[in-house]
Order: sequence, then structure tokens, then C-alpha cells
Amino acid sequence: MIRTQYYVQGPFGVPSFSGPAELKFLGQWVTADIQLVPLAILEAIDLVTAAQANPGFAPEDLDGNAHTVTIGPQGVRVENYFVEHVQGEFTLDDAFRVLVDFWDYCCLANPEKADSRRREYADEYGRDPLAGIRDLRGTEFEIREGRCAIGPRPVAEAADLADAVGEMYSSESEDAVLVWNRVPIRLTYRYDIAVLLDDLVPLLEEVRRPGFSGAEVFWGSDTFSAEWKLTPEGGDLRIRARWHSTLGNHESSLTERGDVTVGAMEFVSEWCKILRRIVTDAEAGSVELADDDLLVRAKTLLGTTTTEATG
Repeated sequence: MIRTQYYVQGPFGVPSFSGPAELKFLGQWVTADIQLVPLAILEAIDLVTAAQANPGFAPEDLDGNAHTVTIGPQGVRVENYFVEHVQGEFTLDDAFRVLVDFWDYCCLANPEKADSRRREYADEYGRDPLAGIRDLRGTEFEIREGRCAIGPRPVAEAADLADAVGEMYSSESEDAVLVWNRVPIRLTYRYDIAVLLDDLVPLLEEVRRPGFSGAEVFWGSDTFSAEWKLTPEGGDLRIRARWHSTLGNHESSLTERGDVTVGAMEFVSEWCKILRRIVTDAEAGSVELADDDLLVRAKTLLGTTTTEATG
């Protein structure tokens, strides 16, 4: 399931606004009229950004299937053609946040199309509306841990940390996202990360170890199955991957994008975003673990990573 801060994938596979009630008409305009059309999303973001930057910006109307929207320096006005009470005025900041969040949803739903259309828009208009706003598509390796739109479920006890992860997070929890050469790959907490955790913690410990000479790891989840070979190159890691299966079936695109090179400590730090969320949620829920070895090691990794970042 795709879930962002303001949108969630509905039962028929289409996005549905799930944000605060005071923004629902803004959210409905986005899903009804802009839809999952990358160029339309970019155009709307471009107009809102221009109105934010220029007090003299001439208001511009966007007419769609069900709404007329006016974007100007004072904000964004939404009016429904068919239902009189479905209208509202919103700040440019609110419109900006909702539109960028919908772009994130679009990237998860169809990363290749979103990436190519963003390049087309930049080539045609000479500017990238997301430059400096969303670096997700321009990075080689990044982890996004999710916003906890649906919090963890109470779990009294579990065999170990990996087992706790499978119990704490429902299938409706927001997924984490791994970005590999600008391709975002969704990782579910309940199924993927719960399986990956037993290999992830030892791998991060190995990468941090002085004299690290390389490692191989097999990620064995049904929806995240891959073989990675990590080779140190100075202070960096080169990761060669063989992709077997991913959510969204992005294996061919990932293979075409080739190897990733990332700083060794950056690699550890990115994965620690997920560990931090898991450890925080487990401790907040006072989960009792029969075997706390993985939890202790994860906390050690988080402590040493924080020390390195601030030292």
C-alpha cells in the first residue's frame, strides 16, 4: 500500500486524500483534476512556487474536470463546478505541502514516468519546480523511514526485535522507501523490514568495523529480494546488486541504473533512520523481548552513529 502524509492508496488502487479535514477540498481537487499526471503536478507546484516568490504574480486559473482553481499571491481558491458548498481558500504554504506530497505519491506509484516527465518539464521550461525541494530523485542512495501516519500497534511481548516489527506495524502503516539511483523502492515494515532486520544489523556493524574489506548480503523478503555485494573504495562503498523482486516490479529499471556508490558512514546513517524508528516505537510500547540481542546492537549502532555525526 502507498501512503504519504496526505494521501493513501484506496481499495481500487487510486489515491485518496487522508489529510486534515480543513484541507479536504484542496486534496480533492488534486485527486479529481490533477490526478497522477506528473506534468500537471509539476505545473501546479511551479505556479504555487511562483506566487510565493512574487507578490506581483498575476493570478492564474486552472480549470479541470470538476473544479476551477485560482492561484495567486494571496493563496489558492478552490471551487467545485457541481457542488456549491465544495469550495475553500487555502494558503500557498498549505497548497505547496499538499502538492509536493502528492508528487511523492506519484513517484512511488510510477517512478520511471515521474522521473522522465520531470526531466521533460525542466528541458521545456528551463527550470525544475522541485529543485531544492525534493532531492529524492537526484540521489544515488537514500532511505526515507516514513511518517508514522498510522502508529504502531501495542505488542506486549515478542521473541526478538524482528518479530516485534512484524507485530507492531499493520499493513496500513506507511512504508519506508529505499532510493537506488533515483528509483524509489517501497519497503513494508511488517513484511520486508521484519525479514531484513536479522541481516541488516550485522551488515551495518561490519561496515563500521575498522579494516572493513567487503561484504555480501542476501535480502530474502518475497517483496524485496536482492543480492548485494559491498566493496570499499576509499571512504565510499560500491554496491553491486542483483535484483530478484521488489514491490512495484522495478527490477529491470534498477538493473539498468547499475551500481550505487555511497559514503560508508552515510550508508550506515541512512539505514539507521529505520532502526531509530523501530527502537523508538518498541521502547514507547514497552515491548518485552525474549531475546533482546538485536535491540541492544541496534541501540549501539544508533549511539555510535549519533556520536560520529556530532563529534
